[in-house]
Amino acid sequence: MNTMIFIVILAAIRFQMLVAFPEPQCSNNDFQEKILEKTVRMELHIELLEKENKELKNQLLLTQNNYNVDLAAQNARLGEIEALILAKSLNTETRIAEAAETIMEKYTNGYCTKHKIIFRATLSTQSLALTAGKTAVFDTVHANFGNAYNPINGIFTPPLNGTYVFQFSMGNPTGKPGRLFLKKNAEFIDYVIAGHTSGWDIAGKTAFFYLEVGDIVYVEGTGYNAGTYDVNESIHSSFSGALMHAC
Repeated sequence: MNTMIFIVILAAIRFQMLVAFPEPQCSNNDFQEKILEKTVRMELHIELLEKENKELKNQLLLTQNNYNVDLAAQNARLGEIEALILAKSLNTETRIAEAAETIMEKYTNGYCTKHKIIFRATLSTQSLALTAGKTAVFDTVHANFGNAYNPINGIFTPPLNGTYVFQFSMGNPTGKPGRLFLKKNAEFIDYVIAGHTSGWDIAGKTAFFYLEVGDIVYVEGTGYNAGTYDVNESIHSSFSGALMHAC
């Protein structure tokens, strides 16, 4: 392509020279030298243009290569960012799933088993004589999760620090009054009375308080305390408790 251009340009130049410079009256050698000189200059100019054109092509190619390299680098970096986002997303999902599984495990198995502290006890006899300063032993255990209640001595010992709820009740017939006192480490908490009115008199109380490992909770009383009768499984007195919140 460059050769064809050169031939066309050279022919045009020679034509212009013939028109612009008619054969002079001087010698033929002088005329040929001038034509040759102009031709050489034109060839040099063409070579210079070709060189510049080649340099421009090389610069264009280099620019394109640099662009391709930059584009490839940007695509690679974009891929790294996408992979990082995906990894973090998967990691977050995994952590959420693990946390949910831990919570489920905590509240359905291990947590409930460890924190399931519940007891309920009644009297095995129809009556119990209560003596001041002596623990009223509710010796028939209906539930004792955590084994914190001792039916031998009637004392509840908390295995965990936390807030507990206790309920105690008594029922007495007319003429046989009695009182029950709920105590924590010999400290008075609450009391109930029964048997001071006509017919059967049943009273009960509920108390919430904080306990620490090593504390004891029990019931004392005075007077008469009716227990369990065979008729319709009538339970007149009971002692129960449960852990509400461990902390």
